[in-house]
Amino acid sequence: MWKGDEKHMVSRLIDFHSHYCDPAWYTSASTQLPAALTRAWPLLTDIEAQLAMLDTAAIETKVLSAPASMIAAPGQSLPHSMIERINDRFAELVAHYPGRLLGLATIDAFQGDHAAHEVTRAIKTLGLGGICVDCAQGDRFLDVPEALPTFETAAALGVPVFVHPVSPVGLTERYAPLGHTGVLLARGTENAVSLLALLRCGIFDTLPELNIVFPMIGASALLFAGVADLEYERDEGWQGTRPGQARKQFFIDTMGFDSAALRFAIDVLGPEHILLGSDWPIMPLTARQHIEATLATLALNEEQQALISGGNTERLFARATSKERT
Repeated sequence: MWKGDEKHMVSRLIDFHSHYCDPAWYTSASTQLPAALTRAWPLLTDIEAQLAMLDTAAIETKVLSAPASMIAAPGQSLPHSMIERINDRFAELVAHYPGRLLGLATIDAFQGDHAAHEVTRAIKTLGLGGICVDCAQGDRFLDVPEALPTFETAAALGVPVFVHPVSPVGLTERYAPLGHTGVLLARGTENAVSLLALLRCGIFDTLPELNIVFPMIGASALLFAGVADLEYERDEGWQGTRPGQARKQFFIDTMGFDSAALRFAIDVLGPEHILLGSDWPIMPLTARQHIEATLATLALNEEQQALISGGNTERLFARATSKERT
């Protein structure tokens, strides 16, 4: 937005990819937390401390999310009653901190119509602005038929779907010797595979209003969607729009905030499809000064920088509000 007669764009910084968990959501069956969650636990579970850190970093707003795989015991899915509790809590927090918090409802997309009903409740009754789903569950990716009702409902309501990574069994352990980066590589690979599966099934042709967001660690999906054009030309099971074109309907966050990765994503998707996102407090929080300095190196005008900083997130959430009113 423009402020007064000043000659510069004033950006509202909104961190789309950030987490909060209530300790009450964790049962004795799921107390063995991954190392990254254990390190982040004191801050992950303290919303007041998170807001204080956002003030220090000069970031106005964070989007709450708690993907089901972050809470469920290994190899298990969350009971529907727990998913309702999570979404109820997010709605309370958003109402209590207007302007500071936005919320993505936790949804288990693999629960078919049951999941779709919770999407409707979370958006229409609770007033949350989008949903967060796991990219995979066991050997199932998001192209399975049981996930379609969630996507259909999200598209009809105009809400963004944040496709969040999970730690794939086997690959995570194999890459773990590389440290946390290796774990992220495994998670990003699983994320990218699920996104490619969605492109392969032609979901954007079926649901042209669907808004899918994913983190930068899954950016290889953008690369391989272009490579897949060769398969598409041979008609090897690809449906709908050419994958190199269909990928342009994705949104991606800035997780890691690496300028070279950002340039790639901007070149492929355009600045209108890039969202500020950190995976905080699992990953470090990037302060406003560093965000603005990095964006200034990317040959973007002030309006484009403002879109990435928060404008694109505002636009996605505004679509949901507009749909609710119709």
